Amino acid sequence: MSHSIKLSSEDITQYREQFSQQNQKEALYALDVIEAVGGDVTIAANKLASKYGIEVHKSVNILEELAKKLRNSICDEEFIDKVIAGAINVAVGSLCATGQIPEALAAPLVIYLAKKGIQKWCKSNNET
Repeated sequence: MSHSIKLSSEDITQYREQFSQQNQKEALYALDVIEAVGGDVTIAANKLASKYGIEVHKSVNILEELAKKLRNSICDEEFIDKVIAGAINVAVGSLCATGQIPEALAAPLVIYLAKKGIQKWCKSNNET
């Protein structure tokens, strides 16, 4: 899991404010889990995945797997624009609207892609 993303307490506070504005309780819960594991988004996502019945293999980055699964939604121009603009709460909401991912996993996924560079991710994972 070399592609780990760590959030600072300032990052967590900023995201918490965004998710609070939209009353995104599961996303706020995800931030609590991220905070509890020292800001490591990947470790938190693994813990959340098992809570939501998603099987996690030790050698696999769950966030990369989820991103690949949701590639069509994630690499949509409008979605990318939301993430780049910093509207993480709006991006999480639209990802959840697809019905393919719970909010508690969408939050760390969107944060991961924002920190990693969503445009770069979409270009480098351009598998058809």
